[in-house]
Amino acid sequence: MIDRVRQEVTDYLLGTLTDSEMDAIEICLESDPVYRAALLQARRDLNCLSAARMESPPPQLAQRTCELVFDHTRRIRVAALRPRVLSARTITHHSPSRISWMDVGVAGVIFLIAGLLVLPAIYGTRFQARIASCQENLRTVGVALTEYSQVNRGNFPEVPTEGNLAAAGAYAPELFRDGFLSEPERVLCPESPQAEQKDFRVPSVREIQLACGPTVGRLQEQMGGSYGYSLGYVNSEGSYLPTRNLNRPYFAVMADAPSTDRADHQSANHGGLGQNVLFDDGHVQFCRDARPNGGSDDIFCNDRHLVAAGLHPNDA
Repeated sequence: MIDRVRQEVTDYLLGTLTDSEMDAIEICLESDPVYRAALLQARRDLNCLSAARMESPPPQLAQRTCELVFDHTRRIRVAALRPRVLSARTITHHSPSRISWMDVGVAGVIFLIAGLLVLPAIYGTRFQARIASCQENLRTVGVALTEYSQVNRGNFPEVPTEGNLAAAGAYAPELFRDGFLSEPERVLCPESPQAEQKDFRVPSVREIQLACGPTVGRLQEQMGGSYGYSLGYVNSEGSYLPTRNLNRPYFAVMADAPSTDRADHQSANHGGLGQNVLFDDGHVQFCRDARPNGGSDDIFCNDRHLVAAGLHPNDA
């Protein structure tokens, strides 16, 4: 049973299951500690691969491999057909067979090689396509943020320090309210659970302000989609200030939302293998860890290792 559970959670992380199968696994994760333990182990195993570079196979590898197999088979057949001197006693008669065991073995090897070459390529193509789609969404939001800053004295949307809008996702309702964004799917990573919600929408600023009770928490979780947003910083005088648009190529403004069940907060949106990051200058990059390009700034924590506002303008 353990092996089956491990396989199921691995397929779940890689996104190779159908929608109904994904829903079933999520139910098991909520109720079964065995599934949760297997999920954590699978994420650790996949994370070990994050440092490995995904290299494309050499050109025409499949063709050259098959040619090698066929050439080897031809040599065996030629050797088998060479005339041999036989005595009358050694001559026996056999009924001809259309398919030999050697043919079956060669075919099996060819199918095995084809599977080893094609299946990883299919998964890699799907993985890269979803990363590219996520990056396109972040670029679109990045343009909206830039346009917003141009009419707000160089500031990106401010995250209130109190009230119903005091959450990182407050950027989205503000962009929608002011007309800088109009498509809710732009704040969704295709690999995130929210992307499976057919009726997903970004709640309005007024709707959030008027909410009360448990509805507040639900709207706060929904309003930012599946992306995390910079919380701004607190200056030396103790005053909170929003993030400014300074066109910095190293400063993370948004990224795939961090995970709450990992010590390094690595996003779960792409199987725990990394996250797309939108930088202050508008470029988007897929980063394997929470410190892009080997820098010292953790994009998910401030300099005190807390998920909170930064301690200075360059603390993302």
